[in-house]
Amino acid sequence: LDNYPSFKAMTVAPDGNSSRLLTEAGASYQFPAWSPDNRQIAAVGNDGSEGGVYVWADEANATRDELYSSRRRLPIYLYWSPDGSQVSFLANDRNGLGLWLAGIGGETPARQIASGQPFYWQWSQDSDQLFVHSDGIGPGARLGWLEPGENELADNVARPGLFQAPGISADGRYLAFGQRDGERFQVAVEERASGRRATAPHNGLAALSWSPAAPHLAWTSPRNDQFSTAGPLRLLDADSGDIFVLIRDTVLAFFWSPDGQSIAYLTLASGGNDAGAGRPAGLAALAPSQPAQHSALSLRLWVVNVASGQQRQIYTFRPSEIFLTQFLPFFDQYALSHRLWSPASDALVLPMLDSGGEAGIYVVPVNGGEAVRVADGGMAFW
Repeated sequence: LDNYPSFKAMTVAPDGNSSRLLTEAGASYQFPAWSPDNRQIAAVGNDGSEGGVYVWADEANATRDELYSSRRRLPIYLYWSPDGSQVSFLANDRNGLGLWLAGIGGETPARQIASGQPFYWQWSQDSDQLFVHSDGIGPGARLGWLEPGENELADNVARPGLFQAPGISADGRYLAFGQRDGERFQVAVEERASGRRATAPHNGLAALSWSPAAPHLAWTSPRNDQFSTAGPLRLLDADSGDIFVLIRDTVLAFFWSPDGQSIAYLTLASGGNDAGAGRPAGLAALAPSQPAQHSALSLRLWVVNVASGQQRQIYTFRPSEIFLTQFLPFFDQYALSHRLWSPASDALVLPMLDSGGEAGIYVVPVNGGEAVRVADGGMAFW
């Protein structure tokens, strides 16, 4: 994507070659996401009069397929179903945010199936259900299962706590969520077959993410009660119930490698106290505030080996405005739908500002080597 406010969607090889522009002038696109078979890209777009959800094949002269458009209910975030047959997305709604589904190929028209704010979810691996957390901890807070053909959530799995995106383990055996126990808040892991739960208390807001290769849950939460997810990185083994602190530093965001052996995480290098402290109420498209207020902020990229606990600082960079204000506060939800890690777990792609303040897309090797600028742009995903 090009720099805000004129976003264009393109693909490019990790070495910077074979770039392909997918969109034409006249509209602005954000947060492209690859389909599970890696053949198509979906993105939300806006031409100034209406917003929509669009899909292209990654090929020359690809035709844009419109899945949804509206002048009032503008889409802001999308997430493919694991089987690639549908795109789920959020659109602004008079009741907050609406959850919509749209079938690929025009077979199933877009339809709204739920609403709430904030709104987070994960697809089940068979694409038959969505595990949903909506409306925070308010009177209408929900944490339960939603089937694509239904418009009603099942009964609450638990009383929702202070957390963002719920999770399903890679093997489908466990659920992860935040729950409220009286005035206490806990991270909970539940074995689906038995209902057995392991819990751990937490302060502030919790951000959860399952390993893609083992029943290991990582999460962050602050040391003190504040509305932020930034804090030490902990790990819970769902099979044994063992919990330990993996990183004691203040982690702003973290991302499992596809092989499950490592976690990439970000800490603050300079320019502020907590990049995750200020956040809007739910996934929402933010107009850039004052770029100058974030341009001096630097982040450190680290990688930790989960088995050994050995950590390495990889890079220090200034992030793009859209990465900082729209992606980072909701990294746990975006980690389900948009990939920063390479499939081989040997590099990450990040949007950085150069010395002149221009945003570019960089591929950063995790085992040494210089970061490679592959394109101009403010956001990219593998």
